[in-house]
Amino acid sequence: VILDAFKIDIDLVLYRVFKLNLFMFVVSHWVGCLWFMMASLSKEVGYSENWLDADETNPSLFISHSDYGGFSVYLRSVYWAVVGMSTVGYGDIVPTNNLETFYATIVILFGGLLLPAIVGGLAAYMSSFHKTEKLFHKRITKVRQYLLKINAKQSVREKCQRYFDYHWYCQGGVIEQDVSD
Repeated sequence: VILDAFKIDIDLVLYRVFKLNLFMFVVSHWVGCLWFMMASLSKEVGYSENWLDADETNPSLFISHSDYGGFSVYLRSVYWAVVGMSTVGYGDIVPTNNLETFYATIVILFGGLLLPAIVGGLAAYMSSFHKTEKLFHKRITKVRQYLLKINAKQSVREKCQRYFDYHWYCQGGVIEQDVSD
């Protein structure tokens, strides 16, 4: 019985973590794609160098953006997005002109707000889930105490326990009357 509730708790947590990681991947993908676009746009605007040129000519990296059919440049762009949004900023991929610097500043500012907001939302969800679980178990305890007080048969107590187990499994402890009030 307790294992089933624990399994549901773990399933919901894994689902939320999966959604969080998927969201972060999608955001990183788009920020990385726009970072790549900044390099192309820099040349169009008239800057003589962009981050792609600086990245390939750095003798300590030995990077060719044409490796793996161009996937290498995508990988470097997404890597920069993750590093920039997490505000770690290793400094191995840096903006080389004003356009790239402006974009990098925007990404760092909003990424610095986005990541804590997502993690904070997940933490709030976890605490509210445990609050629901505690309230549900408190209700079960009250019912058990009442059944013992009135000397209900063992079969009646077991049926009540199975009902609450089923209710937790199907609705996660939410009582419809509480929601509709």
